Amino acid sequence: MQNIQNNETTKRVNEEHRKRNRYWLGVPVVFSWQDTRHAQHKGIGLTRDIATNSVFVLTATPPRLKAKTELKVFLPPVGRAGVPMRLHGEGTVVRVEAIKHHHALRGFAVVGKPFVLRRGVIRR
Repeated sequence: MQNIQNNETTKRVNEEHRKRNRYWLGVPVVFSWQDTRHAQHKGIGLTRDIATNSVFVLTATPPRLKAKTELKVFLPPVGRAGVPMRLHGEGTVVRVEAIKHHHALRGFAVVGKPFVLRRGVIRR
């Protein structure tokens, strides 16, 4: 039994070993991607965690694995004036999974270029 616990602990530590810090942040995100027939799709969700060049999104409509995805992450207003901020990024879906404690949700991870911080709201 001790061996199994050590292996599971080692696995968890290895899974959490990242090149960049991740921040546990649940904020709204909109994303879009093309399917294999080049049809454009859009989705909404919440971030679970975010790093400078990656994000994990909770949603009911995840893109397919390896899909090139554009993301817009809405941050809480900052400063005394309450300026809205957002992160914009593009990347590739590297993982899609069911979320154990949310039976109706799935999640996906995107890795790509570093996010760009922008001021203001998104115009559609």
